[in-house]
Amino acid sequence: MADLKLWNGLTRREQRIVVKLFGGGSTQNDSPNETVNLAQLGLITEDGLTSAGVEVFIAAFKAQREAR
Repeated sequence: MADLKLWNGLTRREQRIVVKLFGGGSTQNDSPNETVNLAQLGLITEDGLTSAGVEVFIAAFKAQREAR
């Protein structure tokens, strides 16, 4: 539940970055403000998502799937 609470606390732009990184994308054209915040939360690094970032994304994905 903590992962889902963290996901819900992210802005839409931050969520979009996490989704994009999960799919193998990059943060090249994203705002530095969002990427710095995600890095401070420990969700991303220069190399992509951290294990915590993956867990947050998976929790959000499962919650969305269950809501359907």
